[in-house]
Amino acid sequence: MYATVEGPATIDPTFDWERDVRAVALRYLGEQMGELYLTATAADHENAVLIRLKPERWQTVDFSKFGGS
Repeated sequence: MYATVEGPATIDPTFDWERDVRAVALRYLGEQMGELYLTATAADHENAVLIRLKPERWQTVDFSKFGGS
């Protein structure tokens, strides 16, 4: 799989690790793995930023359709 996305990006000044990262971790990893991820990345909170991208152009290719595995 290949994907590119282009568009304007901004750093969100209202970023909150607990609110923004926890919601995504739990949604995509489930409660147990999400909590493990949050614990494992706790040291990263201090330097973290949230970048918001407004997609204007994107391209995807699924190479498995070309006989790949």
